[in-house]
Amino acid sequence: MRNYWTRSPCLMVVLLALLAAGLAAYLDYAKFASTFNKEDSVLAFQLVALIAAMLAAVGLLARRAPALFDAVARAPLRGLALAGAAAGTVTLGALAAMGAEAAQLLAADAAVVLLVVLLLAHEALRLLAARTAVAPGEGVGSLAGIRAALFLFMLAEELSRSFLPLYVRELYTPLPGLSDTLAMGLPIALFMLLVAVFTPFAGVWADRFGSRRTLLFGTLPAVAGFVGTAAAQTLPELLVWRSACALGYAVMFIGAQGFIARHTGRQDRARGMAQFVVAVVVAGLCGAPVGGILADHLGPRTVFWVSAALALASALAARGLLPSEAPERAERAVAWRDYALVLANRRFQALLLLSSVPTKVMLTGWLFYLVPVHLHDLGATPATIGRTMMAYGLTIVLLGPWLSRMADRSGRHALFAGAGGLVGGGGALAVLHSPGPAAVLAGVAALGLAHALNNATQLALVPEVARAECARIGRTSVFAIYRLLERAGAVLGPVIAAALADWFGAVAALGALGVLSLLTSAAFCAVFVRDAAALPQTVGEGAP
Repeated sequence: MRNYWTRSPCLMVVLLALLAAGLAAYLDYAKFASTFNKEDSVLAFQLVALIAAMLAAVGLLARRAPALFDAVARAPLRGLALAGAAAGTVTLGALAAMGAEAAQLLAADAAVVLLVVLLLAHEALRLLAARTAVAPGEGVGSLAGIRAALFLFMLAEELSRSFLPLYVRELYTPLPGLSDTLAMGLPIALFMLLVAVFTPFAGVWADRFGSRRTLLFGTLPAVAGFVGTAAAQTLPELLVWRSACALGYAVMFIGAQGFIARHTGRQDRARGMAQFVVAVVVAGLCGAPVGGILADHLGPRTVFWVSAALALASALAARGLLPSEAPERAERAVAWRDYALVLANRRFQALLLLSSVPTKVMLTGWLFYLVPVHLHDLGATPATIGRTMMAYGLTIVLLGPWLSRMADRSGRHALFAGAGGLVGGGGALAVLHSPGPAAVLAGVAALGLAHALNNATQLALVPEVARAECARIGRTSVFAIYRLLERAGAVLGPVIAAALADWFGAVAALGALGVLSLLTSAAFCAVFVRDAAALPQTVGEGAP
C-alpha cells in the first residue's frame, strides 16, 4: 500500500501556506473596514475563525481521503481546482463578514489575492507532480526544478516593482543638478545597465562552472543586495546595493537559460524555453500586487527582507532540485567586428531602433517608472499600483501564446511587431484624455497587448533580417548582439521618462512616450510592411 504521507504532507503544507498567506491580506482588509464597521476585533475574529475552519477541513480531508491528495499530486490542474475552491471560500466568507459596503470597496483586492493564490498553487503543484513522477535530474523533473528556482528569484525582484521609485524618493536628499524626479529613475536605469554589462560574464561563468553552480553563486549578491536595500539610508547606498541585485539577476537569467539548453534536446527545447518564459511572467503577475499589499501593511523595507528570503529560497531550490553538471567548453566569444558586421545591416538597424529599443523604453520608462509615480501622485497606495500593473502581465499570459501562433502561421512577423508598437503607443495616449486611474489601467492593458504582439515576433524577425550574418558568424552570436543592444532601451527608458516628468510633469511624460512609440512604429511599418522584399513569407522558420 502506498504511503500517502510521503506526498500528502507536502501538498497539505502548500495549501495551508497559501491559505495562511491570504490571512494577512484579509486581516489588512479588516483594518480598512473600520471605516464602515468599528468592531474590528469582531471582524478579525470572524476572519480567523473562517481560516481556521478551512485549515481544519483540509487537514481532515488529507487524513480521511489520501487518494484525493495522491490524485492531486499527479495532476496540477486538479490541485489548482482544490486550492481555488478553498481560497475562494475564504474570500467569499471574508467579504460577507465585512458587510456589503466594505465588500464592494475591497472586492478588487480580494480578487487579486485569489488570483495570486491560484498562480502560486499552480507553480507549487506542478513542481510536486514532476518530482513525484520523475527521478531527480531527469527531463521533466529538471525543468520543473529550474522553473521553481527561477520563479522564486524573479518573484523576489518583482515584489518591489510597484513602489521602488517611491522608496527612492524617501531616501533622496537635495543634490546640485539632480532633482527628486530624476533621482527616482536612477536605480532602474543603473540596474538595467549593469544587467547588460554583467550578462556576457555570466555566460562565461555558466560555461566554465556549470549552470547549477552558477545559479547558486548568483543568488549570493542578490541576497546581499536586497538586505542592503532594506537597510539603505541614502541614495548612493541604495545604488550600490541595487548594483549587487543586478549582478545576481544577470547570473540567474543566463544560468537558467543555459541549464535549459543543456538539459533539453532539439525536440523539446521550445517546451523548455516556455518554462523559462512562464516562470518570469507569472512571477511578475504575483510580485507587483503582493509586494504592494505587503508595503501597505508592513512597510517597503520589510518587502526587501522578504525578497532576500525568496532569493535565498531560490538558491536552496537550485541546490536541492537541480542535478550537478560538468563544465562545458565556452562558445566563441562575440568580437567587435561581429557588432560592426551586424550593425551594417540596415534592416537590422530598423528592427533594433524602431521596434526593439522603443519596446524596452515603454517597459522600463512608461510602466516601471511613470505609472507608479503618476498613480502615487493621484493618491493610490502601493497595493493599488501593484494591482494596476498586474494587468500588463495578465494580458500577456492570456493573449501572448495565441497571438504568437497567429504570427507564426501567417509568417508576417513584421506586421505583428509594428502593430504592437502602434497599440502600445495609442493606449499610452489615453492618459492625455483622462489622467485618472481608469485611463492608466487601460494604458497598462494596452501595453500588455502590445508586448504580446511584438515580443516574440521581434525575436522571430532577427534571423529573417540578418540571414547573411547568421550564416557567417552564427545565429547564437547574432542573437547575443541583438539582446545586448536592445537593452539600451531598458537603460534609456527611466532616464528619458524621468527627464520628461521633471520638465513637463508625469502626465505629459506618459503621453510623450506614447507619441514616441507611435512614431517609431509607423516608421518601422514603413520600412518593413510596405516593402515586399523586406517581408519574406517564412512560415515556421526563423525563431530560435
